[in-house]
Amino acid sequence: MNGLAVLRDEESNSLWDHITGECFDGPNAGQRLPFWGIDMTTVEAELAAHPDAVLLKSPRIPFFKSTMMNMAIGKEFINKKGTTLPGFFRRSMHTEIDSRLPEGENGLGVMTDDHQAKYYPMSAIPKGGKIEDEFLGRMLIIERGAIDGVPRAKWADGNGPSGDGRPMQLLTRWYGFSFTYPDCDIYDPSKKEN
Repeated sequence: MNGLAVLRDEESNSLWDHITGECFDGPNAGQRLPFWGIDMTTVEAELAAHPDAVLLKSPRIPFFKSTMMNMAIGKEFINKKGTTLPGFFRRSMHTEIDSRLPEGENGLGVMTDDHQAKYYPMSAIPKGGKIEDEFLGRMLIIERGAIDGVPRAKWADGNGPSGDGRPMQLLTRWYGFSFTYPDCDIYDPSKKEN
């Protein structure tokens, strides 16, 4: 749906939004699963942070491997400026893609339980640096990892839904985030007060 992954549970065959955890079709429609953010990283960054980490690689080759390799794997996803969306993605889209940013723009989406969201384009987050931005009346700090280049957000006051000071966040392409949060704010460094 809208070029995004859809999850189906085996118990009820209900369909779930993979970003918000909301069921939109089936016996569980209207319900919501708890959700939390995950960190995307690279093998190099994970081993630098956790030298004893055990890394596993699946022997299975996914059906859409070539498509996903083009769109969302490792450093290529983190640093790639854009992508071409395949035809079967476009055919699943029910509305036009929000034109405020290029559709394949990478960035960090920050969101709340009540569907408030803001998108931070990768091009606005300096490599090896950080930005501070007010979001929902609180100061948000976004830093990019020195090794993997991945942006991560945390509240300056240290309070967050999981107790670690981090809001729900997702490294994602603009088209998918804008479909899920159609009226979200977009961080614009040129509008920062000096």
